Amino acid sequence: MSVLPSHLELVQGIVLPKPVGADPVLDFLNTRSDFAGRGLAVNEWLTSYEAFVIWNGYVGLLSDASVFRLIEQASVRPTDATRRLDAAREFRADLYDVLTDEAASGSFEAVARAVDRALARRHLSAVPADGPGVRASWELPEDLGLPLDQLALLASELLTGASRDHIRLCPGDNCGWLFMDPRGRRRWCSMATCGNRAKVRAHAARSR
Repeated sequence: MSVLPSHLELVQGIVLPKPVGADPVLDFLNTRSDFAGRGLAVNEWLTSYEAFVIWNGYVGLLSDASVFRLIEQASVRPTDATRRLDAAREFRADLYDVLTDEAASGSFEAVARAVDRALARRHLSAVPADGPGVRASWELPEDLGLPLDQLALLASELLTGASRDHIRLCPGDNCGWLFMDPRGRRRWCSMATCGNRAKVRAHAARSR
């Protein structure tokens, strides 16, 4: 039995990257590595709609019950599920461009459209209140579009909030992962992976 690298974990039979971005949106972007173009990634972990939904549950964006129900929906509507996965990957690429490329105007427009679609699908629902009167919250339909809609709304909060200024790009070879660095002290996505490889290379260089 092979042992997974330290940055990966087996979740419900699916190999997924461990969250290291300190933000679910950044961890979504980190579900592939090496963003040198929009072709095949060096590593792609959202290999199916099921993997996408399980990832959402893994990072706490969906309940276990929602994960089960969405997988059930995907089994009944596989073509629609594949289309939703393709849309999620495209959104991921566009958002990555927005966060890393100053010239990504077309990508920003695509991200904005995804956010607008998610906003249009929200509805106000009553929830139990501790005191008198009615309490409400914004909710999205629990259909195949739910995972992407939630990520689009979270991305809009990230882009418009103060945390945007604390996003950093890992300098590791063939990495490209993003992470939060509010204190300005973090260099690597993970010391166990990119940080350790850099230390090994530096030691080898000194030895030569």
